[in-house]
Amino acid sequence: MSTRLGQGRPAEAPASSLPMALGIGAWLLEQAGWMGPVRAYEVDDARSWPTNGEDGVHLAGWADRVGLLVLGNGSTRAGADGARHSYPQAEEIDAGIAAALASGDADGFFPNMDAGLARELGVSGRSPWQLLDGADWDLTTHRLLYAETVDGVSCFVAAWSP
Repeated sequence: MSTRLGQGRPAEAPASSLPMALGIGAWLLEQAGWMGPVRAYEVDDARSWPTNGEDGVHLAGWADRVGLLVLGNGSTRAGADGARHSYPQAEEIDAGIAAALASGDADGFFPNMDAGLARELGVSGRSPWQLLDGADWDLTTHRLLYAETVDGVSCFVAAWSP
């Protein structure tokens, strides 16, 4: 689903009227002072790598310069906190996510991430990161800025740039 959110402001509609990830993205852009045009593109967790990769290539071609703010989380089963049970695969998949974000996915981790396992572990970033992987044409700098587990949810912040 692709939606133009406005020209001159990150969102014409209040962030609270958008799906959660899109609302958070609009809020982050507004906090950063972004005043340029914005489009939102929401992807379903069950989509396949080829579809996500092709959409990433398409999104990268929307304009001469395109910036992507990609939102999704790692495992929501990363630790026992009373409400969640720790899964042995959670640590492994989160380590793979961190390494892929730090390296620009040089090893192809995102295209090969199992959709069923990602769903079981509560990973919402699989499809968005695959889309980012497809859009990564000439990006040579890949930095993992943050990787922590907060209340059993694995959170990552990374920057990919030319």
